[in-house]
Amino acid sequence: MPVRRRIVFWVCCVNGLCAVAFGAFMMLPKPPLGLDLILPMMGNFPFQELFFQTLFWSGLALLLWNGSMNLAATFAFLRKSSIAPRLSLIAGVMMVAWCAFESAFLPNPTAVFYGAVGLMQVVLSWQIVRKGVKPSSAR
Repeated sequence: MPVRRRIVFWVCCVNGLCAVAFGAFMMLPKPPLGLDLILPMMGNFPFQELFFQTLFWSGLALLLWNGSMNLAATFAFLRKSSIAPRLSLIAGVMMVAWCAFESAFLPNPTAVFYGAVGLMQVVLSWQIVRKGVKPSSAR
């Protein structure tokens, strides 16, 4: 597997697993790791009274928005599917959009870090898509 594809595969894998894990943690009645401490800081988000009394909806959104697309790309890479780079490109754009939205309402270093990772994912995925690199038959 070429280096770009390997990097993008691992970015998708780690992003997907982290989004699913933290999304699931956030959906628990008493989120671990002190995640519930961010609730008071979420006062500027739209639809505050509807969606931000607990972290359930935020966790579900994280799991579905970032987790599912990154894991779909990961599995596509594992199956050596030609759509894997496109799925990764979409997942990267979705991550950048998520981080931009979060940073607009709740600036934090984690959103900046993941935004940069998402941007790297977009650039590398775009390069793979543009060059039309085919999946190799040997692993």
